[in-house]
Amino acid sequence: MSEIIYPTLDLFLYDLRDGLGENAGEIADNKDRFLQKLPERIRSAIEQRDAAVEAEYVELLGNRGREQFNSSSQNYTLKGYYYPVRLGDSYGLLLDCSVEHSLGHPERSQTEAFVVSCFADLKAELDRRLAESKSTIGQVWMLSGQIPNFTPDRAQSIAQACCQIPELELDWDRDFRSKSQFAGGILFEFWRYRFNSPDLSSNSESNPICNIHQLQDNYLVLIALYPNSETARKASEINFDWLRLFAYRSKILWAYGQSQYLRQKLKYRFVLTQQYLKDFEQAKTRNLNLKQLRKTLVDAQNTLANYSIDLNYLNTQKRTMEVNLLNYGRRLKRMEQRLTEFQTVSDMEFLKKFSDNVEARYLVQIERDYESLSLGVTLLGELINSIRGVTEIDQSERDRNFQNTVAILGVGLAAGSIVASIATQFPGASDPKEAAKYPLGSTLSQLGIPDPWLVPAISATASIGTAVLAALITALVIKLSWFFKK
Repeated sequence: MSEIIYPTLDLFLYDLRDGLGENAGEIADNKDRFLQKLPERIRSAIEQRDAAVEAEYVELLGNRGREQFNSSSQNYTLKGYYYPVRLGDSYGLLLDCSVEHSLGHPERSQTEAFVVSCFADLKAELDRRLAESKSTIGQVWMLSGQIPNFTPDRAQSIAQACCQIPELELDWDRDFRSKSQFAGGILFEFWRYRFNSPDLSSNSESNPICNIHQLQDNYLVLIALYPNSETARKASEINFDWLRLFAYRSKILWAYGQSQYLRQKLKYRFVLTQQYLKDFEQAKTRNLNLKQLRKTLVDAQNTLANYSIDLNYLNTQKRTMEVNLLNYGRRLKRMEQRLTEFQTVSDMEFLKKFSDNVEARYLVQIERDYESLSLGVTLLGELINSIRGVTEIDQSERDRNFQNTVAILGVGLAAGSIVASIATQFPGASDPKEAAKYPLGSTLSQLGIPDPWLVPAISATASIGTAVLAALITALVIKLSWFFKK
């Protein structure tokens, strides 16, 4: 039977405090979200300690440090604590819970061996205390305990037995990554990571994805097993180093998840850009539809604005990863120095592999994505300028034609008005009999115009004829002037 002494489950949980571009109201919401994970009796004390604007590491309970709690499950007496901290622009919480002894047997405290299924009780206790509240950056689980008659084979058997506990959601074949010596014991690493590509077609800008767990499945579990209580006690002193190391790791993967989300958004907008280009090319092959072109112009301008913002955010996530990777390496070196004081062998190679993988794979990928997707800004800018040029030329042509029409009508009306004003000044022009002697009057009389209407008809006909002739001459002059300009 797989048994373990003083089984302990630690949860290292991280929440965002103040993200880039967040206002005071959003920062207050972040704080409330973190406080909901803590007992109500300590929230006011934490708010007082969280007043500093810039702080690298603050114990939010002050000198008191931890908030202890006692509880019980159906079979066990449980004991644990909360340890909340401020880590720069984020919050950290170490939530610890251990099985003290079986119910009704306090004399066996910290010496009784339990079956590994007791970790299910510990997991249920921590889940109950968090009330299903998830982290906004990331979290790491660590199982630990002592093994009677410790051997490496027995340690592996215990770790494999832990994978059979449904509540831990572990699969040895799928999740096991490494086994290392650590502080006199053995440390097993289980990790799975997968980016969940969102459906951007149904995710509007007004309803963005804001929970990192919607973007990625990032599940890290460490199982630390020790030969005796003294070794386990010394190793527990490293918990606060783990708290900071896992903070950097979580922020690296959080930033990477954000970068992949931004990459998907940029690719989606790049597809829109290609469609705008096709629409524009099709519009040039037939009569221009200014209304449609203006709509494409507005859509392209909006897409360019969002595209540029997301592209800058992508570069910001790369910088976030670089800074936290640097801090991760520094903290790892400090942990190695502390572990040398234990005078035991500790192999931290699996932790170094993570940083190597981030540097060689994740950062390189983001850099390449940034370079390739930057082309979208250029394409959108050129498209917008092209559409503006076409619409401005077309509008200029329309304006010129309108001005020419106004000029032609103006000259015609002016000429007609002049003729109308002098038509009645000719000798005999007011006498119908005399007016009928003129060619125009004779023609109108033969057409059946009555004598009383002959004089006005002559005036109107002369005015209209002159106006039409003047308009035709003006149109001809305008045409010739444009011809010679070309």
